[in-house]
Amino acid sequence: MLHPPIQKLLTSSQMRTAEKLAAPLAPIPDGFEWLMENAGRTAAEAIERRYSDRFQNERTCRMVILLGKGNNGGDGLVIARVLLEKYPGLSVTLLFCMGHTLSPLAQLNLDRLEKISGWKSAGATETDLPALFGDSVFILDGIFGTGFHGQLPEPLVPILRAANASPAVRIALDIPTGVNGDNGLSDPDAFHAEYTCAFAAYKPAHFLKSSRYLCGETERLSIGIPDDILNAVPDTVSLLTEKDAASLLPPRRPDSNKGSYGRLLLIGGCRTMTGAVLLSASAAARSGVGLVMTAAPENALVPIRSSLPEALQLPLPLHSSGAIDPAAAETLLEKENGWASAVLCGCGMSLTEETKEIVSALLQKCEKPLVLDADGLNALSALGTDALLSAKAPVILTPHMMEFSRLTGKTIAEIQEKRFPIARAFAQKYRVTLALKDASTLIVSPDGEMVMNQNGNPGLSKGGSGDTLAGIIASLLAQGSSPFDAAALGVWLHAEAGDFAEKEKTAYAMLPQDVIRSLPAAFSKLLSL
Repeated sequence: MLHPPIQKLLTSSQMRTAEKLAAPLAPIPDGFEWLMENAGRTAAEAIERRYSDRFQNERTCRMVILLGKGNNGGDGLVIARVLLEKYPGLSVTLLFCMGHTLSPLAQLNLDRLEKISGWKSAGATETDLPALFGDSVFILDGIFGTGFHGQLPEPLVPILRAANASPAVRIALDIPTGVNGDNGLSDPDAFHAEYTCAFAAYKPAHFLKSSRYLCGETERLSIGIPDDILNAVPDTVSLLTEKDAASLLPPRRPDSNKGSYGRLLLIGGCRTMTGAVLLSASAAARSGVGLVMTAAPENALVPIRSSLPEALQLPLPLHSSGAIDPAAAETLLEKENGWASAVLCGCGMSLTEETKEIVSALLQKCEKPLVLDADGLNALSALGTDALLSAKAPVILTPHMMEFSRLTGKTIAEIQEKRFPIARAFAQKYRVTLALKDASTLIVSPDGEMVMNQNGNPGLSKGGSGDTLAGIIASLLAQGSSPFDAAALGVWLHAEAGDFAEKEKTAYAMLPQDVIRSLPAAFSKLLSL
């Protein structure tokens, strides 16, 4: 497990919890007013610091602030007041995008702003917008913040389209309008920020790859909520950084031997698929395990013999279906429980009744930590996830979104909308470690601890990439890492090796075998920290 917590990401409801806990600490009667003042002042200072050159000639510096009805607009009004107090020549235009009825705190700050000259309000007619935004140096988005979900209200669409077409610097307050801060889903016309001020804590959308490009560069700004309150908010997800990954590396002792680093039994292959076993075994061997034994049909062992002579081989009989014959189950269980320190099952096996029999036997009788990937997961879906409840040893599941959809009975859209609570509930219910593969892979422990990976690139979206990741995770598991640590470190190493491969081969041309060849560079990066 990773302790203390890495950088926490808070959803909108978790952020409200933190604000309620922090409000009584305020030096004024209304703690929420205090938090808004802090947010606006800190953001104004950050904007001034970041774009100091734009404020040199304040009389040519024009700023448009897009206001909604809620407290996000109130943050923008504080920013306007703070900047106008320092730069009286600054031109600030308020665009009331959703009417002039504001939340009480936003109205309070509008009243305070009205005592200062240098600002004006503008209409939001489509014909006026290009000129308004075209003459502006800054556009600040204070419409929704963390409160957006679903689709944009129709009146906002032309405003945001014109803002996104403007050459002005676009700055979002907390979350760009049109982006759901909790899950990264966005409207096609969402505000596209160059810079985002994240108040108190980062939100999932700042790092989910589906939305982080809309946030631009994001900076976390303190608004007076102590870190101990943020860290006390339950059920959060954290970022997995290279420093955290480095802390998970299994130790290597100078007086060790091959027996010191575990023995991995890798079960996979079928008549028509032979490459998956080679990829997973090669990745495992490159990730530090002492011994790898590939248990596969004879045809899947042929490329192992020529390309990975380091691997031991256990030939398995083929059934007439083309899959591994379930008669091999007893032999496999003997190797698992008597020889192996960890087991990987599923790569390139094909989904047949025979595969289901083998997976069922493993879950019921295997006494060593088990990784199920690919057709191991498909077999589990066919058996029913309650089969996990009979597992004798820790289990790691490595599904992509479609495989997880089969496991849960939920659509991919449902999972994407509520990936964190769904993944946590699944891992806790079935007492498994879950690596939910996506552009931003999520790792969940049986106790509900969650970390999200942020490296990697689209070049990893190719057949064989999952086999490679499974081999890395299983290798670390065989070396004695806990299931959660093995999954978290394995995901990071796989993605980082993918980034090295992309630099050399490009995301178009790189292959999973290039990722395996780049694993030494990924390990070296961690060892250099």
